[in-house]
Amino acid sequence: MTAATKRRTKTKAPYLADLDPRDLLANPRNVRTQDSDLTELRASIAASGVLQALLVVPDDDGHLIVAGHRRAKAAAEALAAGEWPDGMPPTVPCLVRPDLAGVPADQVVSMLIENDQRADLTPTERAVAYAQLELFGLDPSQIAKRTGRSYKHVHDSLRLVTLGEKATAAADAGRLTLDDVAELQEFEDDPQTLEKILKDVDSSWGIKHKAGEERRKRTVKEAVAALRAELESAGVTIVKKPKDGWPYNCQMARLDQLATADGESIDSETVKALDGYGALIEERWDTAEAVIVCLDPEAHGFKRTGHSYWKSPAEIAAKEAAEKAREERRERLKEAATVRRKFLVEKYGSAKGAKTLLVDAMRLAVVAPGFLAHHVDEDLIRDVAGGELDDGLTAGQDRLNRLLVARMIGAQEYNAGEAALGRWVKRQDLIAPWLTRLEADGYELSDAEAAWRTALIAEEEERRREEAEEEAERLRHEAEEEDDEDGVPDVVDVHLPEHDIEPHDAVADPRADADQNAGESEASV
Repeated sequence: MTAATKRRTKTKAPYLADLDPRDLLANPRNVRTQDSDLTELRASIAASGVLQALLVVPDDDGHLIVAGHRRAKAAAEALAAGEWPDGMPPTVPCLVRPDLAGVPADQVVSMLIENDQRADLTPTERAVAYAQLELFGLDPSQIAKRTGRSYKHVHDSLRLVTLGEKATAAADAGRLTLDDVAELQEFEDDPQTLEKILKDVDSSWGIKHKAGEERRKRTVKEAVAALRAELESAGVTIVKKPKDGWPYNCQMARLDQLATADGESIDSETVKALDGYGALIEERWDTAEAVIVCLDPEAHGFKRTGHSYWKSPAEIAAKEAAEKAREERRERLKEAATVRRKFLVEKYGSAKGAKTLLVDAMRLAVVAPGFLAHHVDEDLIRDVAGGELDDGLTAGQDRLNRLLVARMIGAQEYNAGEAALGRWVKRQDLIAPWLTRLEADGYELSDAEAAWRTALIAEEEERRREEAEEEAERLRHEAEEEDDEDGVPDVVDVHLPEHDIEPHDAVADPRADADQNAGESEASV
């Protein structure tokens, strides 16, 4: 089937030959792995035949294709389908290159150049071809020189092959550039991370973002490992961060948020390797930090200086006991208020009884009108007044006095009732005097009411003491500021001890004699 068209003068010289495409052998080193769609090429061959010669080399079994695999395949398909041009022999023109026989590296270079000139190879096809040339002993600089490419292009293409199928697929799809390949080389030893970077990204920019994030994670991981080794070599126990509650509701606490019973800070370098202490490794953005902690601050007698919700079992028990006591007190005060209510109605629920509290009611109406106008116990007012407050629109003096007293009683009881339930009230200071006033009128306080009054008085005294201290501090600051403005130092009185003054040196105070004489005159009157 082979017909040479020229007589060869040299054994290795190229020559043209018409060969049956069905007899041509596909090159196992073909750099193009995808033939793509042959429909248009096959139609062209059916109309005009193969016009561009294929490049082949002699082989023991025939002729091996170096360039023209797609043309050979399309021609063979056209012959098989009976679509060959009429009157044309069933052959294709071939340039036979005996000089390339047995030189696979030169064959690959020829395939690279020929295929790239016709249609760009995929990044993977080109990278695989470079890898073949590397196996034949060519280094990247030699491959670059033979193929007319830059050294960087060849180098990065060779690295692409080592990144695996996920990377080559992304490169062929246009989502991974050779510049990205250079960035991803550091993840060659971590296939899982590499796959994570390449997953679900639509462009090279997405890969850059993911690569940066994974690079940061790797840096943090290395920092954690180095810090762990350093702590362990120093004999420090590594503790895990609690899953819940850290750092505000956790038994262990940072050493820099603790103090001794005397308020002194604790030297972490001194205690970090001791029992009851440890180090918690916390990751930062791109590094790691060792936080020295005390596992049980209360057991060491330390005070928590930082914000914390942590309560020891003893504190929790004490809190529960206190809450139980408060609840019992609320119930007892609520029960006592029922008895007190009956006393109020019986004692002040008449015109005569109301007069007992009239001055108190008038005083509150003058100095604290808002107290009477705020929240009141309307049912109690109705029971004490024997009518509605609206009756005051037409009531006479005695009726108005009774209504005013009833309103004051309603306000006092509402105020006391809210406070007894543990709610905030504006005039808690009025409760103790109110209970004392009722006691003076014959009401006997229950044990709960008496204890409550004692506690209220103590709280009020503490509040006034704090206010007095704040006022004194304010005045002291004002005085200091005035002295600073005047620039004149304060005059300090010096009091000498009594033994430093001789009796005969003392100067008699004429006012003393005058006071004595006046006293004698008054006594004689």
